[in-house]
Amino acid sequence: MNIATTNVIAKIAAVLAGLGLVASSFAFAPAARAATVDELQAQINALLAQISSMQGGSSASATFNMDLTLGSSGADVTALQNWLISKGYSIPAGATGYFGAQTQAALAAYQAANGISPAAGYFGPITRAKVNGTAGGSTGGSTGGSTGGLSGGAGSVDSYNLVSGLNNEEVGEDEEDAEVAGLEIEVDDGSDLEFTAIRLVFTQSDNNDGAASDDLEDVVSEVSVWLDGEEVARVDADEFNDDNDYTSTVSLDDAVIEGGETGELTVALSGVSNLDSNDEDSGWNVDFRQVRFMDADGATISEDPTEDPREFDIVSFASSSDIELDIRLSDDADDINDSHIIDVETNDDTEADVLAFTIELDGDSDVTIDSLPVNFDVTGAANVDDVVSELSLMMDGEEIGTADIGDDCVEDADCADVGADETYVFDDLDLELAPGEYEFVVVATIYGISDASGDTDAGDSIAANFGETQTDSADFDAEDEAGEDLADADMTGTATGSASYLYDVAPVLTLVDADITKTAGEDPSAEATDDYADAVIKFTVKAEGGTIYVNGDNETTDEKEGILVTNGQGGDLDALGDYSFTVTGSGITTTNGGADNEYFTIPDGKTATFTVSVHIDPAATGFFGANIAGVQWGTTSTDEDTRSLFNYNFGVVADEFETSNVSLTDGA
Repeated sequence: MNIATTNVIAKIAAVLAGLGLVASSFAFAPAARAATVDELQAQINALLAQISSMQGGSSASATFNMDLTLGSSGADVTALQNWLISKGYSIPAGATGYFGAQTQAALAAYQAANGISPAAGYFGPITRAKVNGTAGGSTGGSTGGSTGGLSGGAGSVDSYNLVSGLNNEEVGEDEEDAEVAGLEIEVDDGSDLEFTAIRLVFTQSDNNDGAASDDLEDVVSEVSVWLDGEEVARVDADEFNDDNDYTSTVSLDDAVIEGGETGELTVALSGVSNLDSNDEDSGWNVDFRQVRFMDADGATISEDPTEDPREFDIVSFASSSDIELDIRLSDDADDINDSHIIDVETNDDTEADVLAFTIELDGDSDVTIDSLPVNFDVTGAANVDDVVSELSLMMDGEEIGTADIGDDCVEDADCADVGADETYVFDDLDLELAPGEYEFVVVATIYGISDASGDTDAGDSIAANFGETQTDSADFDAEDEAGEDLADADMTGTATGSASYLYDVAPVLTLVDADITKTAGEDPSAEATDDYADAVIKFTVKAEGGTIYVNGDNETTDEKEGILVTNGQGGDLDALGDYSFTVTGSGITTTNGGADNEYFTIPDGKTATFTVSVHIDPAATGFFGANIAGVQWGTTSTDEDTRSLFNYNFGVVADEFETSNVSLTDGA
């Protein structure tokens, strides 16, 4: 034992003797200017701390009983300073007995490392209890044992490497915890290491123009540090300022990498809520300038990883969230979007689905849609409001908005008699969409055929569409989470429904089968074979809303005018051959009308099956087939002209009621 230690022990002996005298004096009379028990305990704490620091080990316990703060002085301050130094928290001036800025910083670092909040450097009841409860207030480390739960002895870092996957990252406006850089730290197997602090330096990159701010806090609100996905520190960005050259040491909490393992220490930034336009796309760098850690022996080491800075960009919220809003016709909604008959009432309004579309939202932001315009076209009637009285917008089966025909038309304030092509707005939707797919249906309330309130006639049509023309207009209101309007480039696609026709009595056609058979000519030695083909198309016609009458043969000219057939390429059947058809079905009658020609009567609710046979024997080579182009029908049986009043040529087009085409060669 050295002389200094002997002197300290002598002091302890004297203090203890004094404590005995004081204790005995309570039984008799108070001693003049006697030290209190607390004062004597403080002296003991200080002396024990000195012994521990000189012996390099834990040989006694120190118990603290009073609050200490900036400006405090005395033996308790000396004991606390020695205790902090023994735990690896630097106080350059040593144990002076005065609680100054160095002691405050060391205590704050200890608090941060041990989860004491706030880590303000005030030694109060919470910190005092933590210190007193740490190994009985032990003032030293242990040799070959552990410090603060660390296993092993002396330890170090084998290597530092930048995380390759974090480079040229983006920090979006109002984005939280965007990772911008990381250190891959490999620890040797001598000891677990507790990383207690990291020094970061932020600088602007060379690609900034003069308009961008050089203050980090103008573009970033918080700086956080993470170890293997767990947060170990978070500070306000204003701690990095021009007073410290945007350089600050961040204390870490419970950041331990076990011996022989590798951990990733990453820096993440949160963007400010209202980014100035001058700061969009500005470039910055972050540099890991110094790392401080402690091993199980209590040794504290600070070193520079000596890695290059990592660059990152500050971008708008929309840019960082990668929003994409795509519009398309809904899958499996052909019954709404394809041309068809809408069976309307005679005198009453009818609700009908006129457009089904899907909005698919991708990206990292919710989108709020407050208003959505839809375009409508009608034929027959002069104005949209002659046909439609009300509009509703449904999403996933629930009504989310309405558009008043009188108030919500884009072109005119009252939208009265403004034309057959109009756009109406569903507003005040306040519809918040998370990334995903959403199904929408536009529902129109249509006036009855004979309703005096409107001007709907049998055979009028209606079509609706929603797409880029509407989203590009000022009437489409969609914002991201930051409250910014979606950019035009982020909204794509169009949903355009086909025209559907309004009838109170009408046929409904359904294809059953369409087939074609090619037959080669009989003379294979001829220069060209004489090919021909036979096509068969079968479909049903159902009468809905009343009895219908379908035209048959024209007895005078021997033409099959009721069923319109083309050659599959848009032309007629002239010079291609001939065709015939048969009609079957329960309750279906055939009438040979003489001058009025043949027709078929299909009562309300009944279905007739038409089988059309076409023999194609062309005079020229080419590709040929057959398709049904239309069905002539009417609601009275008076004469052919009446029965031809309506030509069912919508929805019955070459891509549906048709055969395939075959190659035929003329042998003439």
